[in-house]
Amino acid sequence: MSRCHGLFLRLAGVALLVLAWLTAVTLRARVLAVPAERDGLAYFLAAATFLSASGGTLLATLGRHVFDRVEVARRWSRYVGD
Repeated sequence: MSRCHGLFLRLAGVALLVLAWLTAVTLRARVLAVPAERDGLAYFLAAATFLSASGGTLLATLGRHVFDRVEVARRWSRYVGD
């Protein structure tokens, strides 16, 4: 994977973090407007904020290394051989 791909993944991560910020601001405004009302949109905004922030942090910090292979101990591998 080239350096350009890594940069694109990091920029996508930053875009997801901006989306998380926007959804959090929208959710906060809704809660301050009508504090006791819990509707489906509020739950959707909360889930979108969480997922965008999680994915954005992952991509912004790891970039192209998100696809690196890692060595798993034999104890945790799916295929237990002799």
